[in-house]
Amino acid sequence: MQTLTLRCTLKPTPEQAAALEATVRLFAEGCNHALRVAKEHGEFRRFRLHRLVYRDLRSMGLSANLAVQAIARVGRKKGSRARFYQPTSCTFDQRTLSLRGEAVSLTTTAGRLVIPMKLGNYQRGMLVRARSVQGGMLTKGPKGKWYIHLSLRMATPEPPGGGGRVVGADLGQNALATLSGGVQFSGGLLKGVRIRYRNKRAEVRSRLDTQRTRGIKRLWERLSGREARFVKHTLHTLARRIVDSLNPGDTLAIEDLNGLQGRTAKRGREARHLHHLWPYGKLRLLLEYKAAMRGVRVVAVNPKHTSQECPRCGHTARENRKSQALFRCQGCGFQHNADWVAAHNIAQRAGSMGMGRCKPARILRVSSLHRLSSESPNQSALALG
Repeated sequence: MQTLTLRCTLKPTPEQAAALEATVRLFAEGCNHALRVAKEHGEFRRFRLHRLVYRDLRSMGLSANLAVQAIARVGRKKGSRARFYQPTSCTFDQRTLSLRGEAVSLTTTAGRLVIPMKLGNYQRGMLVRARSVQGGMLTKGPKGKWYIHLSLRMATPEPPGGGGRVVGADLGQNALATLSGGVQFSGGLLKGVRIRYRNKRAEVRSRLDTQRTRGIKRLWERLSGREARFVKHTLHTLARRIVDSLNPGDTLAIEDLNGLQGRTAKRGREARHLHHLWPYGKLRLLLEYKAAMRGVRVVAVNPKHTSQECPRCGHTARENRKSQALFRCQGCGFQHNADWVAAHNIAQRAGSMGMGRCKPARILRVSSLHRLSSESPNQSALALG
């Protein structure tokens, strides 16, 4: 079992929208009051903070459960630097949120409201497969639209026994992912877009130093939002295509790169910046939860020398990695794509852990996340676009 978040658009009437607005504002006021008290007393522990502010929040007009949710939200913030809340969201639990067909029932300042949701086939399918709804978060978009982010408890299939394939995945910047099965996903577009947004932000930041106008601040927020949405979409697409290329019972092996951000001392300024932009942690989380829904195991192996070890003779040396893209063994002369060599070694290490069998392959093609290509139906399952 795992918990997934499903965002659905709400279709409130003008009266319901006004009630949602009032609820969100009151919830933010309650959070800010709890935060002020927490700072004054230096107490962010949830149960002790509850004793200090619960009666105040109830007297402000918050329901019992919304007051508890406001305290819980503040309790997750620690330290004197915690910022105050804007009236943009409100948290609900199972007592204050429930589903009524294709509508959601919410506890508001105007009482219990049943608000229709705008659902597509994907949302309907997720709601049908969900075991339960654990609550959700109400948010207001920049254009005044209302959204409900439902927390769904989903059943994950048990990976079938018998030992499936082991597929290694080497994650990087120039190539977002290279699979030991022979498919490589290009990262040039993502890298270029992030550099472009970085340059735009630098330009806007210089204008902020001299012109602190509302328009410049809004431009800064729009740039950050656009980049975040683009990166999120790209990572979801990449993770989905990787997982869809596997079968239930297979194992996806990746490198355990925890603490990667600290290993950039010898890089130049530009390289360090790009290195910190690489969202390895987000991609790993997406791979893990999407793989679990498909019955695919995800294991992390030791990343040491995966791109320097020869898959033929085992000779390991830094000189084997001739360039970013070329591997040439100084022991036996074996030559191949460096990213594929790393992916193959990752698969071999997972196979030695008893996860299954791995088969060698060659680079079949390089795919782009945002370029459509005419392929046969058999090939399209492995390519990105």
